[in-house]
Amino acid sequence: MSYFQYAIFSILLFTANLSIAQEDTLVSQNFEYDKTQNLTPLSFDEVQLEDYKNDSDFDYTEVSAEKSWWYQFKRWIANIWSDFWHWLLGDYKADGLVAFLIESLPYIILFLIICFAVYLFIKLNPVGEYLGDKETGEVFLSEEEKIIYTEDINQLITDALENQQYRLAIRYSYLLVLRELKNKEIIDYQFQKTNHDYLAEIESEQLKLQFKKITKWYDFVWYGDFTISEEEYQHASKDFAAIKTQLQ
Repeated sequence: MSYFQYAIFSILLFTANLSIAQEDTLVSQNFEYDKTQNLTPLSFDEVQLEDYKNDSDFDYTEVSAEKSWWYQFKRWIANIWSDFWHWLLGDYKADGLVAFLIESLPYIILFLIICFAVYLFIKLNPVGEYLGDKETGEVFLSEEEKIIYTEDINQLITDALENQQYRLAIRYSYLLVLRELKNKEIIDYQFQKTNHDYLAEIESEQLKLQFKKITKWYDFVWYGDFTISEEEYQHASKDFAAIKTQLQ
């Protein structure tokens, strides 16, 4: 064995002995044997243990809180949103501001939808119809009602005769009789009623007979859409004059 080989062997042997010595030192430092003798087991008061068990301050049972509907809704939205971005971008992982915007975007969209719904609700204003002061509705009269309530029927008859509109003169003459019957509370005038309804409301037999005659003229000329001559009108006007006399 050469001098160089001998030196290498000596160094390795010294290193091995030093490692063994260090391990022995660590073992002796980390392990200590308890040599205590005649130990007495610790005893517990059973009554005191039961008191501890029943004391809520010593109850460390973990109770999982029931998840609210709002939490479940947000979790549902988050899962749908996450699936959408995974479908769109694959396994791309956003971070920083981009991640914050992606997480916040569904709530921003939901907020905008709610604002739009409130805007439509206010614009349509269905609440105002019930809470606000109701405006007095306009009364829409039919042509017949307008004539009876507002027009000068005698003048309308005169104008129709001057223009030789005898059919129109018959109509105005009949409406004039209805106005007189209404004003004298002989009939309860309503636009939806028929002429035969008014006939049933007249109690006087003589007046009812005369009203029946002019009703035949009116139904025949106006509803039958027949044109009459001046001579025929003169004949009909006698019946209208007779019922006017009875009403006076």
